[in-house]
Amino acid sequence: MVNLNPVVCPKCKVGFAPGTVLCPICNVRLVSGSESREALAPPALTDDSSSLEELRTASSDWIRHLQDKLTQAGIPHRTELSDRRDMIFSVYVRPEDLPRAGNIDREVFASEVPGSKEMPLVEDVDFSSCPGCGNRLGDRDRECSGCGLVLFPNRGLEVPQLQRYGGS
Repeated sequence: MVNLNPVVCPKCKVGFAPGTVLCPICNVRLVSGSESREALAPPALTDDSSSLEELRTASSDWIRHLQDKLTQAGIPHRTELSDRRDMIFSVYVRPEDLPRAGNIDREVFASEVPGSKEMPLVEDVDFSSCPGCGNRLGDRDRECSGCGLVLFPNRGLEVPQLQRYGGS
């Protein structure tokens, strides 16, 4: 009898036609849809939103990687869509899980951003002046009036949320 159940990659979470054995993206053995839901479902976090701490806001690929690591560590978390247009998501954890989750997030950050160990923390960077010439910048400047450096095309200067949790 032919298996007509869809299969899913446990790594990238992409679904494939029945009968496909290996993920062509990750080269990982695929699992049935029901197996993937059971094996990959993160611990349920039903706490009131106001009692949770934001761990990270980032793109869906990054968040998927972070979710996998949090799930492997048994850390309950909640993911919510923050910006539908840019497909940006936020991950929330309980305050007592924040230190452990922060360590995992730093590991994911190091794997997602090559050379990140040498990068300064966001809270240590001065976003009030141009990194090119040191000219003072306004909150909505898209380019430096001193040297013409484009700061964030189509967005203005924004402070990315890279690390909100305690520790370094």
